[in-house]
Amino acid sequence: MWQINEVLKFDDQLYRILFIDFGDIFWIQINKKNALPEVVREEALSEFLDNERLTRAKDPFVNLILEEPALDSVAFIKRDKAFNLIREIIQEPNHYEPSIRATLIHKIKSSGLVSKPTIYKYLRKYWQRGQIPNALLPDYKNSGAPGKTRTEINTKKNGRKRQFGDGEGCQITLEIERLFRLTISKYLLVNSPLKTTEAYQKFQSLYEQYYPKEDSKNYPTLRQFRYFYHREYTKPQLIEAQTNPTDFKKDKRPLSATSTSSVLGPGSRYEIDATIADIYLVADDDRTKIIGRPTFYSISDVFSRMIAGFYVGVDNPSYAIAMQTVSVACSSKVVLCKEFDIEISEDEWPTVGLPSAILADRAEMLSEQAETLTNGYNVRLETAPPRRGDAKAVVESCFRTIQAEFKPYAPGIVQGHRIKKHGESDYRLEAALTLQEFTQIIIQAILFRNNHHVLEKYDRDEDIPEDIPSIPLHLWNWGIQNRMGKLRTVDAEQFRVSLLPRTKVSISPLGINAWGLYYNSSEVLREGWLHRSDEIQRPQNLKAAYDLQNTNKIYLFPNSASQSYWTCSLNIRSRAYANMSFSEVWDKQYLEKYAQANAKHAETPHSIAFKRSVQAIIDNAKKQTPKSTQSSRERISQIRANKKEQRQKTNLTPLPESQQMANIIKFNESVEDDDYSLPFSPGLFSDDEE
Repeated sequence: MWQINEVLKFDDQLYRILFIDFGDIFWIQINKKNALPEVVREEALSEFLDNERLTRAKDPFVNLILEEPALDSVAFIKRDKAFNLIREIIQEPNHYEPSIRATLIHKIKSSGLVSKPTIYKYLRKYWQRGQIPNALLPDYKNSGAPGKTRTEINTKKNGRKRQFGDGEGCQITLEIERLFRLTISKYLLVNSPLKTTEAYQKFQSLYEQYYPKEDSKNYPTLRQFRYFYHREYTKPQLIEAQTNPTDFKKDKRPLSATSTSSVLGPGSRYEIDATIADIYLVADDDRTKIIGRPTFYSISDVFSRMIAGFYVGVDNPSYAIAMQTVSVACSSKVVLCKEFDIEISEDEWPTVGLPSAILADRAEMLSEQAETLTNGYNVRLETAPPRRGDAKAVVESCFRTIQAEFKPYAPGIVQGHRIKKHGESDYRLEAALTLQEFTQIIIQAILFRNNHHVLEKYDRDEDIPEDIPSIPLHLWNWGIQNRMGKLRTVDAEQFRVSLLPRTKVSISPLGINAWGLYYNSSEVLREGWLHRSDEIQRPQNLKAAYDLQNTNKIYLFPNSASQSYWTCSLNIRSRAYANMSFSEVWDKQYLEKYAQANAKHAETPHSIAFKRSVQAIIDNAKKQTPKSTQSSRERISQIRANKKEQRQKTNLTPLPESQQMANIIKFNESVEDDDYSLPFSPGLFSDDEE
């Protein structure tokens, strides 16, 4: 019923829910200067709600999600500095308890970096403003502090004097350690490392380049080189560095804990990944057209194995599609399923809310909008190593189980890499399912897996009762009731728009131009940007978010420093592209440009022939026109008479009067009927000069 970060109004005071733990709800008064987390029973909140003492309220600090301070700006530095100071405290799940919190605060205070009141100031600001890094943004712009200088190290050599040989030896400075590391990383931390003595010889050559005047007797010794090598690099580090990455991951890396053991409950971590489904589909409008294999995105909760969201389409895997899947995972699935003629209740698919962390491939997180998830919504983004399917074992197993549900029955299934026998039909030609029908199958498979599929290899924690079956929905519901709540409520539309891909747009009197499509909005009209006047100064370098699946709307960001947006609708000028996807638009534009180019090529010979015929008529006219004996003035004065004479030669006859009159509707019955007939008037054809 209650969710973390939800804002409540209790006795005319605003409170924010910070933490939910087994019926205990920790909250804090938002507008109190010396407020601290307080605990209240869930039953008490329900009673307050029944008595109308408590109501749900809007978050007064919701706009902090949209703030994006410039990189390395004062606000950016202040925010990160404050967050790093309290990071150790807020990462402790039980830091809301005064005793635990006091211990952590004392530890940080003992470091001498910050005072106790300052720590409490940052914590209070963090709690009251939404428990996100942006909550620590300063309320002023001109602030900051200088950095700290490093102390110089002693140049005198440590240890005993050299007993044998000439020279005094060398003190190992930071610069020499840097040269040590360069040599070690290049020659020892590789798949086929050199011997230590050979690596030391490489170091001597490098040292000579940096210190050409230094006597070789005072070079760092082999013993010093070896001492640094074994001090700085442990055996596990050396094994990993000196082994082929694939072999290390396969044979030598230590076995880690299971995915479930690393999460606290539902929403602690979601895993997202994409695959190309093992089936060929046909077009919705023409089943004779094979459109290939669809892209299937899935996002799963690690704790319960619930599939929280999905995407099925023909677009290639990308950040835009991944974020669309995340948006689906955080919103209700009832409406989505209804679009595919599947009726469900909220209880059948209850995964609504924002998780604490999302594990994804690095390529899917390479976007400027990924920062919005981190700083705006406080979602920790974790990236999986390349070519490591085992890092996302939960979602990878999801692909296998989902596809196993339809593979035995569906036509057009990919049949591995076996060589087709002579005379055997191509499985691609057996394709019969459309994208719509395949999506219905995927939804049904997800519902079956979430609600009924028994997880045979699920590693249960000791506190999960034996009578709770290892079914994703049962594990999810148990975790929501008995584990720490990690899901957070978000505005679904705002969250969706903030994650959409963006593109640069331009503004002209025709509207907002995005890929040749024009959009308008009431805000743009109010600003006067569409007025046809040279006095209008239209903004430059604006960006807009767009939904790949729908061209009817884009979302304009008038301020680059904020995530606030204006919803813009497709202009009537671009009505030919309504209700399309942008992929369809780009294909249509390509075909139009292709046809236009072909028409231009076909136009060329006709244009040449036309110009030649016109020129021939002109040349012939010039030949047949004799030279007049009249003066120029006389010829010009005769133009009106010549025109009248020419009109008479054409034998133009007046049009007959109309025999039928149109029905006349009288607005005033008292007015007498007028004659509305229009007889031919020769004066209409007379010259104005006459």
